[in-house]
Amino acid sequence: MDTNRDELYSNLIARCAIHDQKALEALYKHVAPYLNKVAFSILRSEDLSNDVLQEAFIQIWKNAGEYRVDKSKPITWMTSIVRYRALDRLAKEKRHYESINHEEDPDEMHSDELISEEKESNDRPDIAAMQLQDSNILLECMETLNDRAKESITLAYLQGYSRQELAEKFNSSVNTVKSWLKRGAERLKNCIESKAEVNHE
Repeated sequence: MDTNRDELYSNLIARCAIHDQKALEALYKHVAPYLNKVAFSILRSEDLSNDVLQEAFIQIWKNAGEYRVDKSKPITWMTSIVRYRALDRLAKEKRHYESINHEEDPDEMHSDELISEEKESNDRPDIAAMQLQDSNILLECMETLNDRAKESITLAYLQGYSRQELAEKFNSSVNTVKSWLKRGAERLKNCIESKAEVNHE
């Protein structure tokens, strides 16, 4: 059953690569409900999830020719695109919300906290990955991490877990979680940049 579904999605993506709009419509009908749930799990907003879903399908349409069936399953490829778009929107909404709060009560957030958050956001592997057109690179690099680093990064950056929530889940301290994420992010970022350079040579 899964094999037939993978073949169907792969064929529809291939037809999207040659600008077959009917294929895009068919693909949307098949996977939109699932992908919308993925976006909602990150954004917790129906309006934002719907916006992200539309943006993701535009990206799927434009990048259909880059999908490689030997690299990942079609649903995995499309899910990655939706997650990156959702995370990007989440980061923008968070910056907007914090900006408003900061203007209303500047004493609520100290400058060192703002600097720390900015630094952490710059280290996030999904930000670097979003700059790549081929999301398969991220999937390949994720497989190079150990299980703990992979799970921590997946929960933090793809499912929106806070560091406190991760600490509770793994029965550890917040500082330890930060250390896992930092080391994992550095390895992931280096892997992504390395593969990106090879692909562009």
